Amino acid sequence: METIGAFLGGVIDRVVAWFMALYMAAGGVLLLPVPIKITAPPVVMIVSETQYAVLWATDKRGTGALHVTADGETRTFYDSASGTIRSDDTLHVVRVDKEILDGCDSYSVQSQYALFNFGYFALKGCQTASQAYAFRGYGGGGTVRALFYTDVHGDRAGALASAAALRAQAEGAPDLVVFAGDIPDDGLLFKKSFIDGILAQAAALSGGEIPVLYARGNHESRGQWGTELRRYFPTDTGELYFTASYGPVSFTVLDTGEDKADDHPEYAGLADFAAYRARQGNWLNGLAMDTSADYEYRVCVCHDTNLAREEFYGNWYTPLRENLGVTHIFCGHGHNNSTWEREGIRHYENGTAGMGSLLTFTGGEIFAQSATASGTIRDFGKLG
Repeated sequence: METIGAFLGGVIDRVVAWFMALYMAAGGVLLLPVPIKITAPPVVMIVSETQYAVLWATDKRGTGALHVTADGETRTFYDSASGTIRSDDTLHVVRVDKEILDGCDSYSVQSQYALFNFGYFALKGCQTASQAYAFRGYGGGGTVRALFYTDVHGDRAGALASAAALRAQAEGAPDLVVFAGDIPDDGLLFKKSFIDGILAQAAALSGGEIPVLYARGNHESRGQWGTELRRYFPTDTGELYFTASYGPVSFTVLDTGEDKADDHPEYAGLADFAAYRARQGNWLNGLAMDTSADYEYRVCVCHDTNLAREEFYGNWYTPLRENLGVTHIFCGHGHNNSTWEREGIRHYENGTAGMGSLLTFTGGEIFAQSATASGTIRDFGKLG
């Protein structure tokens, strides 16, 4: 037994010495010949008045870096927390100032496989990088065109077909994509549900070249992974409701949550939206119009079509109208393609799966067109 123990001890000593030699030679990194690939290309999300968040996914956990090139110089920003680069996730998010990305020549993302970070050395593998994307932030000119989608419910092919029809009708290329919830069909059961259901859809519609604004729907409120969603949308509130802007357009983004009471048996006793809406209502009532910014349009994006449901919201129309000067709400949930006025605010609802809309902000007015997957165009003209 003593001989076996001595032998095993010698083997362990040699293995440790081998690892330490590699560690010292590689500067604290042990490189493994393990490949990694990007499974969902980068999407630039609008998360605040002044910042974007760039999201992408890989097939293995690892690091995330955003490279931004402008005027011949490349700057790098990392998916990090409190000074440490994250290495334990397959979904990567990097926050960056709008002015940095808006004025760039191109950007790309890069990830490196990371098996484990031991503190004093790390087991890492191969790196992968995306193509270079030519990003179009707001460049002036006054007119803003937004592709608007809600209640896609997993019909990515239909959404892309309607987008093609709308692009053919438009007088210029779209400037951003706006989602107002229920983009996947089966909720957010797993991280893959988000990657396939929302991130891949956003990437397909934006091509990584224009930003995406997202408001959560009731379907994204469901599923085991749903509680993780806000981790990948680093807003100023820390929640999925926030204010943001794009050029002359000011957005108030609301999270209307589930569409039934918390004690409904469908939620299995796991819903706490009453308290969440109360906190959101306090936040909303505490906001005031930003008069320092010269916004020509002040709008709201949310999923539910009726913000006066007393048992849910009290009445969120009052602060939207009186505190923030909101004139239009872009919403979904009812699966109708229509426009109406409630509480002095004009509403526009996109419709259902396979339908998209083009919102055009120009000359102080807002115009809307919708398209089905088959290419049928409906022109709403000026919205109120």
